[in-house]
Amino acid sequence: MKADDPLVQDIISQIIEILREEFRHNRRLLQIVRRKKEVQLREAYNEVEPLLRAEREVVTDLVVLERDRIQLVAELGEVLEHPRPRRLRVAEIVLYANPDHRDELIDIRDELRDIADELDSLGAVEPLFTRHRQDQVRLYVSPERWENLEALGSQRLPRRAGSTSTTKDHQAS
Repeated sequence: MKADDPLVQDIISQIIEILREEFRHNRRLLQIVRRKKEVQLREAYNEVEPLLRAEREVVTDLVVLERDRIQLVAELGEVLEHPRPRRLRVAEIVLYANPDHRDELIDIRDELRDIADELDSLGAVEPLFTRHRQDQVRLYVSPERWENLEALGSQRLPRRAGSTSTTKDHQAS
């Protein structure tokens, strides 16, 4: 089937609509995750439950949207006789889209990537591991190490010569 076929362009339009909706939901999820992290850093645990409910709602909506998108992508892949219809990527869809749709697909893909990167960076360091924050310096300590430090109380720990701490050290504990 040819790229200028009305059926192909109709399916691409539907995919774009779903991607737009996914973008809106992901942006909302990003806001919720930011607020949740702030609340946890402030240890305002009474504010967490409504955020968790909102987060679950958004994630559930995203699952439904993703299912619909996958179904449409598979349908487009079959119409285009792609060897793996469900694996059709936005970069490949762009090749069949009309010029207006091409730009929009690329823009939405880039915006979704930006949000995914930001969500990833927010989730990289869980507030659970944040135990000390002073000025712009943050110390991340695993719960086990924090308990050990608390147990030592106000005792001063001598630093071993040449000792450096790495992320792997923290992850291993």
